[in-house]
Amino acid sequence: MNCYSLRNFTLLILVTLLVWSSTLEPCNARKGKHWRQSRATSASLYKKSKSHGNSHKHQSKGSNGSKQKPPSPPPSQEPTIPKVAPPPPPVKGNDDGNAPMLNVLDFGAKGDGYTDDTKAFQAAWAAACKVEASTIVVPSEYVFLIGPISFSGPYCESNIVFQLDGTIIAPTSARAWGSGLLQWIEFTKLRGITIQGKGIIDGRGSVWWQNSVSNNPIDDETQLVIPIADNADDEGLNTPIGSELSWKMPGTKPTALRFYGSFDVTVTGITIQNSPQCHLKFDNCIGVQAFNINISSPGDSLNTDGIHLQNSRDVLIYSTSLACGKFCLLYGLVCLFIYHLYSSCSWRHV
Repeated sequence: MNCYSLRNFTLLILVTLLVWSSTLEPCNARKGKHWRQSRATSASLYKKSKSHGNSHKHQSKGSNGSKQKPPSPPPSQEPTIPKVAPPPPPVKGNDDGNAPMLNVLDFGAKGDGYTDDTKAFQAAWAAACKVEASTIVVPSEYVFLIGPISFSGPYCESNIVFQLDGTIIAPTSARAWGSGLLQWIEFTKLRGITIQGKGIIDGRGSVWWQNSVSNNPIDDETQLVIPIADNADDEGLNTPIGSELSWKMPGTKPTALRFYGSFDVTVTGITIQNSPQCHLKFDNCIGVQAFNINISSPGDSLNTDGIHLQNSRDVLIYSTSLACGKFCLLYGLVCLFIYHLYSSCSWRHV
């Protein structure tokens, strides 16, 4: 009996040893410090870990871990032109406070509508030409009588601003003009010139329409500006329109405002009215913007075009109101890349 019990006990020990030895290698593998994963196992575990991590970050995935397809982009559409005018560029001016603000009153201008202020404007321009981004101020609530004048380069500094808030009027005496003059106010051979403000340029053209030698317009661009004679008195410059003139006005009617041979030209905010002939002209200019301006003359005014473009390129005209005696916008020779948008035009010639 004792032998049988000993034999059973020995057998039980052997079975226990066999079972224990069969599980010994996996246990050592899981508990060993130098065990290395095989490539297949590593890749499988990496994918499992990545899938498990993404399931917490992306709630939009399904329970099976499959990715949803990204939404397809909307079909492309052709750009459309807006029905409203684009906002105007920011008004230029003296932002840093370093460039001078040159008020024409400080240079001797009276602004009473009778005294000739031409020399004061010339002096203010000479000072502005010496400093880049300087500003000439024509203050509001003043009326400045100005004869034919040329604000010319090419030796002026760039980016000069002509801040027009007052009113500039033209002389009505034939003695102030001379013969063959093509423009009243001219800006020529400049880089970065801006005229802005809420002021008025009044050509007082009715004296030309009624008292000129000839009604046939002459436009010879080879002629130069003729300055006012030094002996011209103020009374001769500003003869009342309704009075009888001793001389007839010249047969060549001048343009009110002309830009010639200039780059980066901006005209905005101002009103040009009653020009003897064309109101605003760009000749041999590159990079022109004219917006938020008003041009006006009566319906019985002869050959009073609104804007005349000649030998110019890269011109943008928009948000303008044109009501004149002949053409609103006239193209001359060799004009390229001209854009005219969001403007009203009224041809009132009778």
